[in-house]
Amino acid sequence: MAKRSSSFALDSVPLCDRYIREDWYRNKGYVMATSPPALTYCGTLYPVWLSGKIPPNQVTQKVKACEVGFSGKCSRSYEIDVRNCTSFLVYKLKAVDVCNSAYCFDPVECVKETLSNVKVSFHNITWETRRKGNIIRHDPSINLLCSFTPSAHDTVMYHIHWYVDNDAVIKGQTVDKDSLQDAILSASDMNKAGKKINSWIQCVVGLKWLENSEPCFSKSSNLFFAGLEVLNPTITIERDGEATVKIRPTIPFASETIEFNSKQSEPAPLYIQLSIPENSSCKVFAKSCSTNISSYRHNERQMYENPNNWKKIHTIKIFNSEGLRFYVGDHTISLRFTTGKCKGNGSQIFDDSALQNVQVNVVEKNEILGWRGKLCKSDGDPHQTTFDGFYYECQETGCTIGTTYILYKNEDYLQEVQVRHEKCWTMPRCICAVAVRAGQDVFTIDTCGGTAFINFPICNDNSLKVIKESDKVYKIVFPTGTFVTVDLFGFGGPYWYSSVNVYPSVADVNRTSGLCGLMDSDRTNDLQRRDGTQDDISIYNNTNPPDQFSLSWQLSVGSKEDLFAYSQAVYDNLESLSSISQMLCTCANDKTHCSYNKNAECKTKTKGKEYHCVLHSSSRKKRDLNRVFRFKENTLKLEELTRFKRQTYSQSEAYNVCNEAFQQSSFYNTCLQFVPNFSNETFVNCVLDFTMAGDKRLTQWHLSTALGQCENFVSLNSTFQMDNRDVTTFIISTCPNDCSNHGQCKRGSCSCEHGYGGSDCSFDVRSPPKITSISNDGICDKSEEACNTITLYGHYFLENMGTTCFVTREEIDESNSVMLATNYSVKLEESTLYEGYCSLQYAPETRWITIFHFNLSTDTVLSPETYTVFVYQSQCQIFHNDSGRIHFSLQIGYCFIDGACIEDGTFKNGSLHLQCIAHADLFEWTSVSQDPCLDGNALELNHMPKRSSSFALDSVPLCDRYIREDWYRNKGYVMATSPPVLTYCGTLYPVWLSGTIPPDRVTQKVKACEVGFSGKCSRSYEIDVKNCTSFLVYKLKAVDVCNSAYCFDFQKKDSTRLP
Repeated sequence: MAKRSSSFALDSVPLCDRYIREDWYRNKGYVMATSPPALTYCGTLYPVWLSGKIPPNQVTQKVKACEVGFSGKCSRSYEIDVRNCTSFLVYKLKAVDVCNSAYCFDPVECVKETLSNVKVSFHNITWETRRKGNIIRHDPSINLLCSFTPSAHDTVMYHIHWYVDNDAVIKGQTVDKDSLQDAILSASDMNKAGKKINSWIQCVVGLKWLENSEPCFSKSSNLFFAGLEVLNPTITIERDGEATVKIRPTIPFASETIEFNSKQSEPAPLYIQLSIPENSSCKVFAKSCSTNISSYRHNERQMYENPNNWKKIHTIKIFNSEGLRFYVGDHTISLRFTTGKCKGNGSQIFDDSALQNVQVNVVEKNEILGWRGKLCKSDGDPHQTTFDGFYYECQETGCTIGTTYILYKNEDYLQEVQVRHEKCWTMPRCICAVAVRAGQDVFTIDTCGGTAFINFPICNDNSLKVIKESDKVYKIVFPTGTFVTVDLFGFGGPYWYSSVNVYPSVADVNRTSGLCGLMDSDRTNDLQRRDGTQDDISIYNNTNPPDQFSLSWQLSVGSKEDLFAYSQAVYDNLESLSSISQMLCTCANDKTHCSYNKNAECKTKTKGKEYHCVLHSSSRKKRDLNRVFRFKENTLKLEELTRFKRQTYSQSEAYNVCNEAFQQSSFYNTCLQFVPNFSNETFVNCVLDFTMAGDKRLTQWHLSTALGQCENFVSLNSTFQMDNRDVTTFIISTCPNDCSNHGQCKRGSCSCEHGYGGSDCSFDVRSPPKITSISNDGICDKSEEACNTITLYGHYFLENMGTTCFVTREEIDESNSVMLATNYSVKLEESTLYEGYCSLQYAPETRWITIFHFNLSTDTVLSPETYTVFVYQSQCQIFHNDSGRIHFSLQIGYCFIDGACIEDGTFKNGSLHLQCIAHADLFEWTSVSQDPCLDGNALELNHMPKRSSSFALDSVPLCDRYIREDWYRNKGYVMATSPPVLTYCGTLYPVWLSGTIPPDRVTQKVKACEVGFSGKCSRSYEIDVKNCTSFLVYKLKAVDVCNSAYCFDFQKKDSTRLP
C-alpha cells in the first residue's frame, strides 16, 4: 500500500492490477485517491483514481474511476461499485485493461513531511549461542539498517516497508526517535521470505502520528545490492588469452562457529562455483572452478566492524581456447557463478545463490599468422610435404622398412608423431603405423606386417582426444589444438596403409621439427637434419629425394624414443605434461573436469565419436601390451610374399585414370574452386603412384585423402563457413567414398544396402566378424573394472555391420551350480576395425559368479563359435583353472553376501545387529546380540530441542514415518511420560510414553500414545524400553503418518531418578 500512494514515484517494476480478481477490497487506513496523481506515481506507470462522488453513509453506488495517461487525466475510465461503511470505504475493483496500471490509494491521516537521505546499508552481525553438552554453536545473522535524517518532530513515528527484489518482506515496521537502530532487515527475515543474497533491497519510510496509522507521504531509498558483486561483469579477452573475474562482497559472510571444550573450530567458508555453459566449455577454462570467502570465528567477531577485513576482492582466473579453428570472429560467452551450501541458520541466505553473469567478449589478437591454413602431409607411398610447403619423396633409400621415423615433433610441448613404413608395391614405401604422443599419452595405429592394433598402449596424462570419424579415418587432437588425421586404406587381406596429415596450431610456430620441417614460413630451411645441419632444397626433386635428411630422423633400433617398441621401459621414459603445463578445468553442468587438453571436452560438429582410453590399472596395461606382442609374434612373413602384381602405365595414362576419378567427384571440384589453402597436390600424388603401381584402388585412396583435407580446412575456418554457408553445408555433408555405390548418403552418413556395411558401405557383412580372441581370455574382474562389456578382437568391426550378440547368462551359486539361466540379445558395437564389444547385462540380484556365453549372428549367418566370459571379484574370490575346468573359491577372512565381498567382522551398513562372521556363515549376515546400553550401540534422533513438549510447531512438522526400527538413545533426554498438547514437540501429532518405566537393567514392552484430535491416545504403538540405570533406551519403530513424531523432554542435571 505504501507504494500505491500518490506521492510515491515509480522506482522499479511497475505495479500491475491487470490480473486482480473482481471483488470487494478494503485497505485499512487508506482511501482511493480522489484527485488525479501524476503520471508514473502510485508505484505504477498509469495510476487509476476515483473521479466521481463518494456515496452517502451505508449506500452503494457506481462511481467513475479514471486512468491517468499521456493523453490526459482520464485517458481510460472504469465504472466501479463503492460502498460507504461510515468509518471507511470499500471498493468493488475490477482488473484494469493494461498491465502497467494500478489503483492509487492515499493514507487517511497525514504527517505532511517527507524524509531525506533514506538509504540501506550493512549494520552489524548478531550471534545466537546454543549449548548442547560440551558443544556450543554460535550462529551469526547479518542485519541491514534503513537509515535516514530524522524529523524535527520528536513525537512522530517512522513507518517502514522493506522490499527485496520488489517483493514486500516486512510491512509496517514502526520505530521512534529512540529506536532508530531497530529499523533493520535481518537474515532471519530474508530466510522466512525465501530470499537470498545477490538481491536488490530497498526500504520505504514515511511519517505518522499514531503507531496503527499509515503515513501519507513516503520516501524510498536507493536500491542496495546485498551480496557478492561482480566488479567486471564484462570482460574482453584475446583468443587463447586469459583474464581475471573479480568478486567483492557488499555484506560480510559469517558462518556458524562450533565450540568444543572451549576451543572454537574454523568456520566453513563460502564457496563460489564457476559454471560455464556446456556449449561454451570448449572455449573458456579456469585454473580452478571455484574460489571461497572465509569467515571469522565467534571470538574474532570484532573483525567485522572494519569493512576492510571483509570487503576484499576475490578472483577466479579464466582462459580462452578456440579449439581447432584458425579463423574465428569476435564473439561473446556467458559465465555463471553460484554459491555453495552453508552451515548454520543465519548464513542460509548465502546458500545456493546465483551471482551476476559475466559476459566474456573474445577478440582476435595480433599474432604471427604463419600457422593458419598450413598442413604437413605424408600421402600415398609416401609423398611428403612440409608445413611450409616443400614437396619431396621418401622412398626405398630414405624410408627404410622396419624402422621408426619422427614425422613431427614439438619438444616444447612434449608432442610428436612417429611413423613406420613397409613395402607397398615393389620399390615404394607406405606408412603402415602411426604413433601420436603427448606427454605420457600414446595412441597407436599399427597395421605393419599384419599387426592389428588401434588403441592407447599408455594414457597417464589423459590429454589426447581421439575421434573415430569413420571406420578408416581417425582424428587425434593434441592439448595445444594441433591435430593429426590418419586415413586408412585397405589393399586386400591384412594390407592397410595410411595417409597422415598434421594440422598445426599457433603453439607450433618456430617449434616444429622432423620430416615435417621447421614451420616458420621459410621453406628454404625445411630440410634441417636432427643434428642441426641443413640441406639445400634446390638440389632435390622427385627423382633425387633428400634421403640423408629423411634418414637423420630415423630412430636407431632399440632407441628409448621408439614408441613402436611397445616397451614399458620406453613408456616409463616419457616425460609427463605436468612438468611443463598446468591442468585447466571445464566447469559445466556443476561438474569440474581438469585436463591438459583444452579441447578435451569440446562439443564439436566433427563426424564420428570419441574413442576413449580404457586402461584402468597397471595390470590392465600390461595385458594390453602382451596382446600387442602376440600380434607381432604371429605376423605374416610379408616380405616373402609378392604383394601386388604391377601393371605398367605411362604418366599420360595415369593422368587420365586419376583425372576421371577426381572429376567424377563434385565435392572435389567444389573444394578446388572455393576452399582456401586447398590444392590439387593429392591429384599429382595419384598420378605418380598410379604410374608406379597401376592399381586403380589408389585413385580412391588419394581422392578420399583430398576430401578429408578439404573438409578439415572448412571446419577450421569459421569465416569461410559464415561467408559460404551453402558450400560449407555441401562439403560437410559428404559421405565416405560416396558410400562405395552400395548405399545412400544422408546428411554425411551412409545408409548401406543389404549385405554391405561399414561407414562407407565397402565391406561384405553377410557374415559376422572373424574373432581371434576376447579380452583377458574371458575373465573379467569386477574388483578392477565395471565389467559392463566384453571386448572382442579380430576383424572387421564396422559401423552398420548389423551383427547381434546372442547371450546366455548363467547365475552360479557357491557350489558352482547353475541357479538361473537367462537369454538376451544386444547389438555388437564397433570400437575400431579390430575391436568390438557386447554389453553384459546382469540380473537384479548378483549371485556367486556370473557366466556369459554368446554367439554372433547376422541376418543370414549364425556363427558356430561360442565365447564364454566369467565375471568374478578377485577381492575375495580365488580363480581356479583345473585342466580347463574353471571354478572359484572364497578367500579366508571374507564373506560373500548380496553379491559383494565383505571382510570378516564387518557390520551391515546402517545396522548394529547384522555382521559378517565367516566362521558362522560365509554367505549370509549373522544376527548378533548387542546391549543397547553400551556406548555406540544405539542411534540418536535428530532435532532434539524441537521434540520438547514445550516446543510449539513453528515450521515443517517433524516426521518419524521413515525412521529405521532400532534402539535409540538421546543423551540428556527422556521420552515424554505425560500427554503433550496437539501441535507441540515440533510436530502435529506428538507421541508420548503412556506405560510404566521398566526396573533397572530390564527390557519390557511399553505402550506409546499418539495425541490426536480425538484424544490423548488416538493411535498407539508397542515399543521396547530398556532401563540402563542412569538413562533409558527405546526401540522405536516408524509411526503410521508423516506429521507425527516422538516427543522427548530434557532431563534435568539434578534429577536423581528417571521418570
